[in-house]
Amino acid sequence: MPPVIHLTLWTTDIPALSRFLEAVAGLTVVGIYPGFAELAAGASRVALHSDEAGRGHPWFTAVQKEGVARGIGTEIGFSVHDVEAAFRTATKLGGLAIAPPYDVDGRRECTVMGPDGYLFTLSQQ
Repeated sequence: MPPVIHLTLWTTDIPALSRFLEAVAGLTVVGIYPGFAELAAGASRVALHSDEAGRGHPWFTAVQKEGVARGIGTEIGFSVHDVEAAFRTATKLGGLAIAPPYDVDGRRECTVMGPDGYLFTLSQQ
């Protein structure tokens, strides 16, 4: 069995980040609940947590500070069917173009900054 990843992202807006990941990277929303959402990327899962969900977490105080980009230092890669379309969708949803689509090592890639400062590199073989 291939490795399965369970990734948790802290966010200020669960519905916005859920919509972004669904529309741009093709994830499937499994459920959205108060303070929490779960999305599927194949067998892997992405959990979204808001402040209400993490009061006991050691990062709670740090991520509550105004203006803190929660995704700082994080870059997540997703394979997509069409990099150009994913890039257009990301920017229409307010994503910031970091690297517009380009070719590298036999694949097409781009990088966008989504909600809460998370970087997403989207690639197509």
